[in-house]
Amino acid sequence: MTQPLRLVHASDLHLERPLYGLADVPDHLRDLLIEAPHLAAERVFETALAEDADAVLLAGDVLHVDRAGPPAIVLLLDQFARLNDRGIPVYWAGGTVDVPDSWPRSVSLPPNVHVFPIGRVETLDLVRAGQIVARVQGTSCREDGEVETRGFHRDAHGLFTIGVAHGTSDSAGHEGDRVHYMALGGRHLQQTVDHEPGLAHYCGTPQGGCPTETGPHGCTVVTADESGRAKTKFVATDVVRWLEQTVEVTATTRSEQLHERMVERLEKLIAQHPGIDLFVRWNVRGAGPLVNRLRPGGLADELLVDLRRQFGEPGTRRGGSPSAWSISIHCDSPLSVPAEWYDQETCLGDFLREVREFELHDRLPLDLRQFVPEDVRDDPLAAIARIETDADRGALLCRAAKLGVDLLTLPFEEGDIPQE
Repeated sequence: MTQPLRLVHASDLHLERPLYGLADVPDHLRDLLIEAPHLAAERVFETALAEDADAVLLAGDVLHVDRAGPPAIVLLLDQFARLNDRGIPVYWAGGTVDVPDSWPRSVSLPPNVHVFPIGRVETLDLVRAGQIVARVQGTSCREDGEVETRGFHRDAHGLFTIGVAHGTSDSAGHEGDRVHYMALGGRHLQQTVDHEPGLAHYCGTPQGGCPTETGPHGCTVVTADESGRAKTKFVATDVVRWLEQTVEVTATTRSEQLHERMVERLEKLIAQHPGIDLFVRWNVRGAGPLVNRLRPGGLADELLVDLRRQFGEPGTRRGGSPSAWSISIHCDSPLSVPAEWYDQETCLGDFLREVREFELHDRLPLDLRQFVPEDVRDDPLAAIARIETDADRGALLCRAAKLGVDLLTLPFEEGDIPQE
């Protein structure tokens, strides 16, 4: 029989890295994007204090010391000191960016922080009220990113055994075979990869770093009962949450209706994620005249301006933070026009037939480099004129078709068919 335990497992704090992936960052959001990883990290340690944890497990990529600089080091030292005052030890396995040797030698870590060595598994005792209640084993990454796992093993006397590492070299589905609970790092999404005989778990990052890391992020509270069974509970710590939303349109959907749907969706999202700053990417799918107008520089930009003004500008902020900022609006649905438009003897008909020729005959040359000025053809930016794959070609033709149709039908109302 083992002693009940409560642990907080965190990894991939990346205190050196502000949030990224936005092409255009308004001034009133810059500080938030810079500070978000630090604020999320503080919430991790607040969770450990609130849960009265027996230990904190840090499974790597906490910070790159040289890139993070003094503010991140000071933050860690302050939080470690708070845990030390409460008698909560920290077990830290270095990852690919926080190798143990990178920590400044002039800065001493508090006595409650134990950093595992590189290349071998070290075993430590977790002590509570003078009694050993668990074994904690861990190792830091080698320079090649590999993690040595052969030294992990369950305690011979039945004590609950915890492993801490930035990934393992065990085969998939066997990461938890050696210990009761394997605290893993190196993946930004939470995932349990092994359930029997032990539990192996990636806790994810406390703060999603870019628009592709959607949904809640946080840390994991691990509880172990008297039988040695481990259970996990997710605790959200992110202060910025990236979301992706899809809206469907039909041939009869008008721009005003689409705008109303997006406003309603944002209001619901704000209610569903209280206290969190939301950054939303929109995907519009369907058919009809509206999909042709949803292009950069067209209706998509108009909708973005309205949504940002209503939900994300400083004047609409709650408690000093934006409620929801729309990042972008994309519509990847193919061109949607009546078949008879292709038969018109008009500029529109000529344009549509030309696009269709390129779509049907993939061997027709489509080289945009000839339109790049000669004096910049060797510039790295000239790469945007290079079409390397069939997918690139198809996407380019789709965007060009929508642009042409939108411009050639500007005088018409949505849904009208131009006459010959």
